[in-house]
Amino acid sequence: MCNEALRKKIFLALTLSIITALNCHAQLIHTSEFVKLSLPNGTYKLNKQQINALPGEKPVTKMDEQIRPPYIYNIDNIILSFHNVNQDSINNNLLGNKIFLDGLAGTFKRHGNNSYTSIIKNLNSKQVLIANYIINSAGYYDFYIQNAAKTLTLAGKMKYPKADAAKAEALNDIISNIQFTK
Repeated sequence: MCNEALRKKIFLALTLSIITALNCHAQLIHTSEFVKLSLPNGTYKLNKQQINALPGEKPVTKMDEQIRPPYIYNIDNIILSFHNVNQDSINNNLLGNKIFLDGLAGTFKRHGNNSYTSIIKNLNSKQVLIANYIINSAGYYDFYIQNAAKTLTLAGKMKYPKADAAKAEALNDIISNIQFTK
């Protein structure tokens, strides 16, 4: 009797562990101070060695660590990164950020690269600035999403192989799923 009860408990514990492992693997939730969002299945967070091994990345220096986004994920060979949420009013100025990015994009145009576009749009109760451009064989989406009160801004970037532009565009749904918790 005791062995049967013990087997049932072990079976139940193993079953619950497997279910928990499958659910945790099925979907990754990105959380940081003031932000929460669900990331697609198959997403995984990159460590420093994996980041250094990415094509076009150089080994991390002390300065790189200070400016590199702390949250970097791989979604089917598309690299998605997030900075910490910004609370100061200077960085929460989407129009100012757009003007700055558009000015930088002038360099692209002077060198024959007309791929740059940018837009500020409303997304539910949030505002988002999205800039898209291509450099060599890589495409980029830079985004800044702001809460309804315009007190918090989350900046991020998506880097993708130029051939995966349609797949990367579909991942823009991630931006609309960002939830501010404050």
